[in-house]
Amino acid sequence: MAKFKPNPTAVDFRPSPEQHLNCSGPMSRRFNQKPTVPYNDTRAQIPCKFFQQGRCRNGDSCPFLHLKDSIVDDSLQRTQNEIDTTLRQDKIVRTILGALVQFEMGAMVENVSLPSDFSTIQISQLPRDITEHSVLNFLQSYDIDVPVEPEVRIIHDQDHSSALVKARDPEFAKAAARKFSLQSTSRSANREKPIVIPVQNHIKSDSSTLRVDCCKVHISWHKPYKAAWLNFGDEKIAKRVYDNFQAGKYKIMDQTVHCNRPTGGGTFRNPLAWTVYLTEVPASATEFDVEKSISHQIYKPRKIQLGDPTYKGDDETCSAQIKSLFTSIGPLEWWEFTPDTAGKRMKASARFLSEDDAREAAKSLNQTPPLFNKSAKLTVQLVHMVKFKVHVKVYEAVQSQLQAKIRGWKDSHLTYVAYPNTNPPKWYQVLKLEGEGEKEVARAQGTISKIISGVVARDGSSTLWHPALRKNGMLFQQLALIEQRNGIAIIRNKVKSQLQLYGSPAACETAKDEITRLIRDESSQQFNIQLGDHELSWALRGGLKSIEAKLGSEKVILDITSTPKRITIIGTAKDYDTANSLVKGKEEAQTEINIQGDQDCSVCWNTADNPVRTECSHVYCLDCFENLCFSVMTQNTVTRIACVGGSGSCSKTMGLPELQEHLSSSSFEDLLEKSLDLYVRHSLHLFGYCPSPDCGYIYRINATPRIQMCPNCHEEVCTACQAQHRTMSCGDYKDSLTGGLEASERWKKENGVKNCPKCKTPIEKGEGCNHIACRCGAHICWVCLETFKVPGECYDHMNKVHSGIGLEELQNIFGLR
Repeated sequence: MAKFKPNPTAVDFRPSPEQHLNCSGPMSRRFNQKPTVPYNDTRAQIPCKFFQQGRCRNGDSCPFLHLKDSIVDDSLQRTQNEIDTTLRQDKIVRTILGALVQFEMGAMVENVSLPSDFSTIQISQLPRDITEHSVLNFLQSYDIDVPVEPEVRIIHDQDHSSALVKARDPEFAKAAARKFSLQSTSRSANREKPIVIPVQNHIKSDSSTLRVDCCKVHISWHKPYKAAWLNFGDEKIAKRVYDNFQAGKYKIMDQTVHCNRPTGGGTFRNPLAWTVYLTEVPASATEFDVEKSISHQIYKPRKIQLGDPTYKGDDETCSAQIKSLFTSIGPLEWWEFTPDTAGKRMKASARFLSEDDAREAAKSLNQTPPLFNKSAKLTVQLVHMVKFKVHVKVYEAVQSQLQAKIRGWKDSHLTYVAYPNTNPPKWYQVLKLEGEGEKEVARAQGTISKIISGVVARDGSSTLWHPALRKNGMLFQQLALIEQRNGIAIIRNKVKSQLQLYGSPAACETAKDEITRLIRDESSQQFNIQLGDHELSWALRGGLKSIEAKLGSEKVILDITSTPKRITIIGTAKDYDTANSLVKGKEEAQTEINIQGDQDCSVCWNTADNPVRTECSHVYCLDCFENLCFSVMTQNTVTRIACVGGSGSCSKTMGLPELQEHLSSSSFEDLLEKSLDLYVRHSLHLFGYCPSPDCGYIYRINATPRIQMCPNCHEEVCTACQAQHRTMSCGDYKDSLTGGLEASERWKKENGVKNCPKCKTPIEKGEGCNHIACRCGAHICWVCLETFKVPGECYDHMNKVHSGIGLEELQNIFGLR
C-alpha cells in the first residue's frame, strides 16, 4: 500500500499572475483577469494549433496567434503533401541494381555512382563538441589528403563523438588509415588518441514509391502533470472515490489519472482522517477541475491540495526545443506537433531528408531527457513507410481485397490510408502504409503490391491480345462488357501487347475464359504501312482523315512515336490495300494543317481517353502518354522523353514532376529502371552487369584487372575482362577457354616447371638446394611450395619437415659426408 506523500511546497492555492497566464478552461474563468501579451513575446507570431483544430480553451488569454481563417484540419493535406513531395523535385535519385542513379529532365540518367567509387573512414574517440570543420582540420593535421566535397557525418555519444568521412576515391580510406597509423605512433601516447579505420561503404537513396523508406520518426513526451491530495473525513467515502478513479469513472479534464489507495491517520501535514493521493493530474488543472471530476456531491473532498507541475513551459515552446534536437542531427523535410488532449503524452512527427539522419535520431535521442524535464524521457520511434499511386479504376476493382487486409494491418499496428491524388484530373488513387515495425511494413507492402499488380490475361502460355484492341472499336467494347459482368478492371498495355486483369482471382479466371473466346472469334488482322517524310506530312495534313473516312476510324492507327513512323490498319487485306493505295497515291489530301481538336490525343489523334494535359498544353490519352514514355526507352540512342504534340513539332522535354504526375507509381519506377538500362547499354565501356544468373547488379569497368565481389550475389567478377575467373589471371582464363592453358600445364608438369605460389611466375629449378628465391621477394620450398619472408625460415622448414635442404645426393656423390 502506498504511503501518504505530503506536499510541503503547495501552501498557497491561488496561482500567481505568471501562472495564470498559462491557465486554461475553468481556471481562467474563475480568476477574472485578462492578461495582455507583451509586445516582445514571439509566441504572438506563432499560429495556435489548438485554435486551428477548434480546441483552444484559452480564448483571448492565449499568448499564441488566433487566425479565424486558419481553422482547418490539415492532417489530410499534410499526408497528401508527404506523398507528393517527390512530385516537386526536378532531379530524383534512386538506388537501382546496386547503383545510386540521379535522373534529370526527360527521365535521362545524369550520373551513376557505385559503392566502389567511394571509400569511408570512421574516426572514433573524438571530443563531444566536434564539428565538421574540425574533423577536416584533424585529417589535415595528419597530412591526410581529403578529396573535394567529402561527406562528413558526426555521431554524438554520451562522452565522445565519432565521425564518418566519405570521399569519392576508392583508395582514400586505406591511405588515410595507413597515414594515421604511421604518424600516431610517433606522437604523444599520454592522451587518449582518436582511432581511424576504414568501414564498409554504403549508398543511399531518396524516398520513392514502391520501396519502404524510413525518413520519418514519431516522437512523444510526457505532458506536464502535478500531484493532488484529496482529504476526506470518512474512510468509506475515500475508498469509494478511489474505486471510481481506478475504474476511470472519475476523470480530471477528461483525462484518466493515477490514484493511490487511501491512507489514514492524522499527521502534521494531514490533519484530516483520510487522504487520496493522485498523480498524473494535468498541469493546468485547478482545485475546481479536481472537485468537478467527482460527480457525486456526497463524495466531494473536504480539502484539495495541488503540487507543483513536473515542468513549466507552454506546449509550443517545448515542441520547438525538441525540434531543435532533431534539426541538429540533420535537415528536416517537415515537422508537425500534434498534441493529444485526451492522452498523457505530447506527440510530434518529423520527416528527415535522409534516412541515415532518421536512423541516427531514433538511436541517439530515444530514451533521452528533454531539455525542459530532466526526470522524463523522450520516446523516438523510426517509422517505415511505403507509398503507391494506382489508377482509380484499378483501385475500385481491388478495394474489397485491400479492405479485407485492414484488420490484420491494424493488429500489426500499421496505418493504412487511401485518398484521391491531389493533382487534377484525379485518375489516380494514393495509398500509404506505415508502421514502426520494418518487417510488418515490408510484409504488408508485398501484399498490396501483389493485389494492385493484377494478372496478365493468358491462355495457357500464350498472352491474350489482338491488334484491334489498340483502338476503341467493337472488340474493345465487347471487352468492356466482360469487365462489367465480372466486376473487374481490364487495363490495356499497348507497349507490351497484353491485358492486365484486376479483381478477385475467381472473377479474373472467368474473365480470362471469356476473353479467350472473344479473341478466337476475331477475324481482323494487323497491317503496317511505313511512312517516309513526305507520307507523314501528307497524313498530318489530312491524309489520315481520308483513310479513316474510307475504312472507319476504329481500323486506323497513326503511330508517330515509332521509328520509322507508320500507319497501322486493323482489318482485312482489302482494307490494307485501300489504305496503302491512298498513301502511295496521296489521294484526297487536304490543305489545312490543323486537323486536331483541342481534346484530341497527340499520339493516337482520337478524342483523348482519360485525358491528361502537359505543361505545354498538349493533350494525351492516359494510356498513350505512358506508351510514349516507354517507347523512348526502346530507341537505339539515349533520348529524352519529349512532347510530340503539335503534329510532332513541340519537342519540349518533360520534367520529372510532370512524368511522375501522369504515371502510376509502378510505371514511373519502371520507366526509371528502363532509362538506366538504356544508359548502361550505351555505356558498355564504363559499366557492366554482373554475369551471375538472375543478378544483374551494375559494376564499373576498369582498365586494370581487379577482382570485385558483387554485393548482391556475392560472386567475384573481374572488372577488366568482365568474367568470373577468381584467382586466375585474365590471360590464363582466356587460354583455358581455348584449351591453351591445359596444354601449358601439361608441358610444365612434364618439364618440372612450377608456379610461384605468390606471384604465379613459372619457375624452372636447375641445380642446387630446394630453396628458391623468386623475384617477387618470396622464399619458396621447392618440395611443398610453402613460402617464407626470409631465407633462414625456409632452411629451418626444409630441415625440420623434409629432413634436409636437397643437397644430400650431391654430398654423397662427392664424398662430402
